[in-house]
Amino acid sequence: MNAAFASGVSGFASATALMNRAADRVSGVRDLTIPDRSSRAVNTPGAPAGNSPQKPAPGGRVTPSPDYAAAAVDMIQAQNLAAASGAIVRAADDMVGALLDVKA
Repeated sequence: MNAAFASGVSGFASATALMNRAADRVSGVRDLTIPDRSSRAVNTPGAPAGNSPQKPAPGGRVTPSPDYAAAAVDMIQAQNLAAASGAIVRAADDMVGALLDVKA
């Protein structure tokens, strides 16, 4: 029975890691649009309101554009993996309960 519980817990850990990796890819868009603090101009008249994602301000960080479709697929896979892991833990719990009922 411990193996079934361990399998469920391992599945949750894998789902969490997959979700975190997908979230990191999605959150990478911030680096495309927000320059480093040291490079921000202070009230420059006539300057555009925002920085272009293709051309960040001098000193700004540039990262590859995140692939939202792949990140969304990974998030759905993580959700399904977590649900399946929960089902494994519930089934193992039910089996232990049934075993205890038989022994009692």
